[in-house]
Amino acid sequence: MNSREWIYVKDHCEALIKIFQKGKIGNFYNIGSNINKTNIDVTKSLLKIAKKNIKIGKNVKINFVKDRPGHDVRYALNSKKIIRELKWKTKTNLSTGLNLTFKWYLKNINYYSSLKMTEATKRIGLKN
Repeated sequence: MNSREWIYVKDHCEALIKIFQKGKIGNFYNIGSNINKTNIDVTKSLLKIAKKNIKIGKNVKINFVKDRPGHDVRYALNSKKIIRELKWKTKTNLSTGLNLTFKWYLKNINYYSSLKMTEATKRIGLKN
């Protein structure tokens, strides 16, 4: 029943641009959507989208995995500052964002299927 705050990538990028253009130097801005859904709800939504776009079996099962140690149960942000000071807010609702994201992956299958597993799972930003 873990939950997360979900945001469409284009909305997030537009927020970063707004911060770059209008944000105050030295300030911090939380970029949030105020859309908090459980992971299972998002998974079920993605399965519905998948069934409309590709052929999948009727007996698709969700495979639950054990949480990593210290895994947070809920991620949520207070994004009132960016809304108030920079007049920014999300434009894309969760359903539309999931649909657009799913369709991007369908359209770009050659890109991500060409990645080696080590490239796709490598953690970036760690010191060697």
